[in-house]
Amino acid sequence: MSEDDSAGDGGFQNRLRDARHAHSVHGVPGSDTPSAPGIHLVDPMSQGIGAVMRAAQRAFGIKNSHCIDVDVWRHLTPQELSARHVSPDDVDKLDEKYACNKPPGLHF
Repeated sequence: MSEDDSAGDGGFQNRLRDARHAHSVHGVPGSDTPSAPGIHLVDPMSQGIGAVMRAAQRAFGIKNSHCIDVDVWRHLTPQELSARHVSPDDVDKLDEKYACNKPPGLHF
């Protein structure tokens, strides 16, 4: 019987310590690790009427409002970004997510 089991916590302290040192928690919403290995999950932004509307918006040369934010943030100093609780990596992720550098129009 281990020391933690004698305390009556059923090994909770060991599991807690292991979780702190694992650097990756599986199955947590918002994490980058897949919670369903072996199942291909499709990005919801590329499906449905929303995807059609975004494609039409881009075809007419209308920028996404998030791209306007990205453009503004690119011109701020690191101190100004920090005051807004935004890092340069966050700006890059939003730029990639909303394809802000993709030219307007339809592309096949």
